[in-house]
Formats: sequence, C-alpha cells, structure tokens
Amino acid sequence: MSKKVRKTLTLDPDVVEEFGDDPSALSATVNSILRVELERRQRRRALVAFVDELDAKFGPPDPELVEHFRRLLT
Repeated sequence: MSKKVRKTLTLDPDVVEEFGDDPSALSATVNSILRVELERRQRRRALVAFVDELDAKFGPPDPELVEHFRRLLT
C-alpha cells in the first residue's frame, strides 16, 4: 500500500455523522471519490491533447458541423 498523506477537510456535520466514529471509513470514502475525480480529469486532459493533435494534423473542425453534432447530442 502506498504511503498516505494527512490533509484537513472541512465537511458538513450531516456528512460526518453518516460515517459515525470510524474515521477510516470516511477517509476511504473520500479517497475513493477523489480517485474517481482524478481519473476523470486525466481522461479529460488526454482527450484535449488528442483533439489538439487532430487540430494540428487536419485543422480545426467546420463550426457548422460542430454545431450540427452538438444539437444532435443535446
């Protein structure tokens, strides 16, 4: 297991109450949620880098096509 880093968080009382007196349960849950967010951010950075590569190779997309597909996806 990797070394853990101690940080201080400010949480709403009802959130803390839900986890009771077991601080490890709260820490594990917060760590798990932050891990998901970390992975989401990494995927987003990778996607932005990929789009930048496509723009460099093929040029920017046609704004009308972008708007067309944006409407389809909403």
